[in-house]
Amino acid sequence: MTIKNKYSAILIFGPPGIGKGTQAKLLAENNKKYFHFSTGEMFRALKENPEMSESKIGKKVAELIEDGNFVPDDPTIELFFKTLEEYIKEKKFNSDGQILLLDGIPRNSNQVELIKEKINITKLIYFYCSDDNILVERLKKRAIHEGRKDDREEVIRKRLDIYKKDTENVLKKYDRSLVLRINGMESIENISKEVISKLWSVV
Repeated sequence: MTIKNKYSAILIFGPPGIGKGTQAKLLAENNKKYFHFSTGEMFRALKENPEMSESKIGKKVAELIEDGNFVPDDPTIELFFKTLEEYIKEKKFNSDGQILLLDGIPRNSNQVELIKEKINITKLIYFYCSDDNILVERLKKRAIHEGRKDDREEVIRKRLDIYKKDTENVLKKYDRSLVLRINGMESIENISKEVISKLWSVV
């Protein structure tokens, strides 16, 4: 949904392993006014979608990833907006009638600044957990289930440290009145109900 030439969006936020993607998917599936934008899908499109893989920014980011480099903020945000344009073109996302559920972006304070001219964050759903050990076990099980190689505990704890050092600062960039706090340790069903309830209560 565009507001004064901006995309309207809700930021789905929380540490790795908290279940952000699951809840964003459920919300989008149950209410078509929401569109789930996943950065994981954005990067996968570099291999699966010819329009993205052949684009200038797509090639640039793919090169960085293939060489084992971290993708800097500027190309990440450029790819984000290019992907949005592609979704609109493919009629996957209706920018005039849907609200974006941002899952994985912005990841740090700098990215907040880079998107603010085109993105209007109306709410921030913050899934929290008070015990890192629970998140570590969740991520280890997920990595094994998906056949990934990042299931070592030291790798997972490094991801959590990066979240606390960089990503958690995103919270400080938005007004507290926009933040909806939700305990991410409840069942998937109960969390989903609370998300819907809290969103409706602030409409």
